Amino acid sequence: MKRVLWAIMLLFVFSSAGFAQPPDTAYVGLFTDINHTTFSVMHPGGAPLPFTMYIFWLAPAVGINAVEFMIVYPANIIASTVTPNPAITVNLGSLSAGMSSAWGPEDCQAAGVWVESHHQACFLMNMDQTIIELAPHPTAGGPQIASCELGYPIYPAKKFTNLCLNSDCSYAAPNTTWGAIKSLF
Repeated sequence: MKRVLWAIMLLFVFSSAGFAQPPDTAYVGLFTDINHTTFSVMHPGGAPLPFTMYIFWLAPAVGINAVEFMIVYPANIIASTVTPNPAITVNLGSLSAGMSSAWGPEDCQAAGVWVESHHQACFLMNMDQTIIELAPHPTAGGPQIASCELGYPIYPAKKFTNLCLNSDCSYAAPNTTWGAIKSLF
């Protein structure tokens, strides 16, 4: 019996490394915290509510060297100061008109790691339910990344989340199958 338990324990130890593999696809999300866990803001009423929006990318197995995307703001948001990641060496455009940003060639963003590309000070003006949305760069497409591979080939990035304003962003999935859930990863 002890041998069976040891065999099962070793199986879990050695097979768990397979679950830690970086994704095949890049993901991008809008968050309200540096830990990239919260993606909604609730206005309590009254004065404009200041908050910070963080743009995080999950690097796929090929890493991330550059990103292209755009942010669409609803009418109840005043977007303010944008701060890029200090390791970004090139920023072209703006978040609202289309942003192209690149890290230096020696600063490839590691596979399987969430990395912040930008954060922005914003003000939520009222209690209307709206969404700050990730969108394709108007001239380049996307959201997309340039990988760290030779020649920096471009790959699409999947939206992980937009930023919900005055709602909790609950997504119901009443008829989801296991196959549909696996296809997300």
